[in-house]
Amino acid sequence: MIGSSKRIAIAVVGGLAVSVFGVVAAQGLERTTGIWKVLRDGHFSGPMNEGAHVRPIKGFIAAKDKKYRFWEYSWLNKDSGHGGTGLLVFEQAGSGLTYLGAYDISLDDFKGPVHPVIRGKTVFFPFHDVEILGDKNAWAMSFENGPPKTIPGRVIELIR
Repeated sequence: MIGSSKRIAIAVVGGLAVSVFGVVAAQGLERTTGIWKVLRDGHFSGPMNEGAHVRPIKGFIAAKDKKYRFWEYSWLNKDSGHGGTGLLVFEQAGSGLTYLGAYDISLDDFKGPVHPVIRGKTVFFPFHDVEILGDKNAWAMSFENGPPKTIPGRVIELIR
């Protein structure tokens, strides 16, 4: 009877260890497969650790015989409190994606997160109705001729 209880306890502890390490392994796996693999293959330079998060943007832009897809990107260093957000740009060919670059854009305003929206051949940033020194922050960037190298009127450029 005692030996049986000991085997059950060992089995439970072993099962817990496997389930905990399985979760850790899965978290590590998440950063090397799927969109994370596409980013690595494209030489993305941003953090891709547990503090990094991505979110696909619904829709795509078709321009100049190419199809562009977009993802939101954010990261936060829990130790320092520093972080950032941006717009990731991909070209879709068939069922695969190729990372083209990112725009370092704040996706937050004074009223909370802002999620970009595809409208025709533009990515629209619907910042909340906030006005700073007479300037409303809602704006869009056109992909009619492909990903722009820089954004007119803004200090934003496409980076790898």
